[in-house]
Amino acid sequence: MSIIEIAIAFFAALSVSLLSTPLARRVALKCRLVDKPNRRKRHLITTPLLGGMSIYISFALTVAAGMFLLNGDSSMISFGWKPLCLLVIGGAGLMSIVGLIDDILGLSAVIKLTLHTVAAILVGFVFVTQGALLNVFLTGSSYAWLTAPLTVIWLVGITNSVNLLDHADGLSAGTCAIAAIFFTIINLISGNYPVAFISATLGGATIGFLFYNYNPASIFMGDCGSNMLGFMLGIIAVLGVYTPEGSIREIAIFAPVLILALPIIDTAFVLQYRWKNGKPLFDGDRNHLAHRLMRMGFSHTQSVMVLLVVAVLMGTLALLLPTLKPYQAVLLFAHAIGLIALFSFFMNRAETREIRK
Repeated sequence: MSIIEIAIAFFAALSVSLLSTPLARRVALKCRLVDKPNRRKRHLITTPLLGGMSIYISFALTVAAGMFLLNGDSSMISFGWKPLCLLVIGGAGLMSIVGLIDDILGLSAVIKLTLHTVAAILVGFVFVTQGALLNVFLTGSSYAWLTAPLTVIWLVGITNSVNLLDHADGLSAGTCAIAAIFFTIINLISGNYPVAFISATLGGATIGFLFYNYNPASIFMGDCGSNMLGFMLGIIAVLGVYTPEGSIREIAIFAPVLILALPIIDTAFVLQYRWKNGKPLFDGDRNHLAHRLMRMGFSHTQSVMVLLVVAVLMGTLALLLPTLKPYQAVLLFAHAIGLIALFSFFMNRAETREIRK
């Protein structure tokens, strides 16, 4: 497998997504699978769903083609090339189906979270038993057994974080595309080409959809798309190699956290906001980061762009990690946390002033 083949996969997935998304929109309208405006949703017109199915089909078809046409065997991951492709296609498909059920039936927040969690645990268990474990500080210690449950918790958490992030046109798709691109670059640097291929394919499929999802969106990805994207990014994070030698364990945990910082931050902020104000943690509302930026006076597009810039900045910090010593990586991560805290402070202060006016 070469960089050129990975680039071809990216553009192939993007092309299929560009062509299939309008078709998915027509099918959604014909089947009346649409998202209607309500008190906690900002869009003003009924918008078709099924964009997530377009992303999945584009991703799965490209991965399937790569499985048969390319040789992606690598000593850097515990999977063979074809088993990896099959597990990725199957796992992403299961998460898409779970999300599609929610899109069709309109499940409650608790039931939806339960289904997401069960599906992520089932598929995550398969990956864990095959040796795909989140590389954390516990490796090699007497607490190494904790890596398996932490890996499953990570997959469940990222799946639901991306799902929660899907509250503004272009935000979730844009964030996932940015994350996939950074995962591609960092795995290319480390020579982990199979995971770079999976990441590039996911990024291409998501960018193709984003052309139709950017404000004002003509189609939504729905839970079908956000579930699949969140779970796949979680899997890619687990399979990734974040140093050229893949040996500095202290650095390995920081890179995926930085690349996926935006959905993690948004989830933490909205849960903290609900808890502080005595609201149910799992009920949907309009207190996500994008909503709060809009209340401060930013337009929809400006709010999304601010958050996407944050995603790019965090991903850029992740790219620096392979060049750093362990203690430098810790300092960089602490610096990132400080920037997030500063961003939170000024946003809360500005929002408070806005409310008082």
